[in-house]
Amino acid sequence: MALDLSFKQLIDAAEDGPAATGQPISISIDRIDEDPDQPRRSFDEQKLEELAESVLQHGVLQPIVLRQATEEGRYVIVMGARRYRAAKRAGLRDIPAFIHAVGSADRYVQMIENIQRDDLNAPEIAAFIADRLEQGDNQAGIARKLGKPRDWVSRYASVQSMPEFLRSKLAGSSIRAVYELYQAWREKPNAIETLCAAQESFTDAHARQLARKIRTEGLGSDADGEGAPGAQPERSPIAPRVALRSTETDPVTPSAEKRSNSSVHRNERMSPSPTIRVRHQDRTGCLLVNRPASQGSRHAVLLMDGADEAEEVPASTITIEEILFA
Repeated sequence: MALDLSFKQLIDAAEDGPAATGQPISISIDRIDEDPDQPRRSFDEQKLEELAESVLQHGVLQPIVLRQATEEGRYVIVMGARRYRAAKRAGLRDIPAFIHAVGSADRYVQMIENIQRDDLNAPEIAAFIADRLEQGDNQAGIARKLGKPRDWVSRYASVQSMPEFLRSKLAGSSIRAVYELYQAWREKPNAIETLCAAQESFTDAHARQLARKIRTEGLGSDADGEGAPGAQPERSPIAPRVALRSTETDPVTPSAEKRSNSSVHRNERMSPSPTIRVRHQDRTGCLLVNRPASQGSRHAVLLMDGADEAEEVPASTITIEEILFA
């Protein structure tokens, strides 16, 4: 379902068929209740006052959508909670509305309307996605129904797993920036927590740069290499596998040098495969080097951050960002 739906299309989607009446009717505000399960949890008071002033001057220009409540003669809001609240503040007794034909609200339609208006904050979107996942929906299905990329859903789904100090950054930073910090926190929790304590907000580019720096340079690295609970093992640049000897205290004989070089070469051959971090479009993830693509050598198999399944993409569309050794 695309996000460029008109209001009429949203009504049709909510009713799962043609509009029941075709025309809005006037409903007494006293007979209307708000839906306690709607995605929106907060309302900007200043914007609500401005909308109430507009309603007072011009009336409600766009009808709200209602469904019949279990109590006879009463209705519950499907879409239009802000318009309803503004109308009440303006002192209106009635409000134009379309009547939803079925008995329960479509949570996805409510969500789409709020996303279209850019009215929801990140915690509200995250709470909606967490609820859908708990109800048995998967990330791919949620993305399809909301008309959003799957990695968009993955980023918001991760909010429930973030520590509180990271979730608090959503007030002044984008979900993309906080998600970059979250991925680094899974490897370097102390470093990320220290960083967030010193800075209130982050841009996308700055968060990405800081996360990369912490991963590769070990800025504020955690003691004993311990990560967050359930985090991936800490990765560090490759180090020599053999001890270095001082020529002053322990001269190396030719045969010993030969054995040492052989040991180095053997260890290099036995070193585990590196983790190759890549970027594809606006997403980041890992290149699965041990999995050939079914579409041929011009494609690569990627496991994107936050995704449950690997996917194949044209090799020409990915950019290598980091090569990390376990």
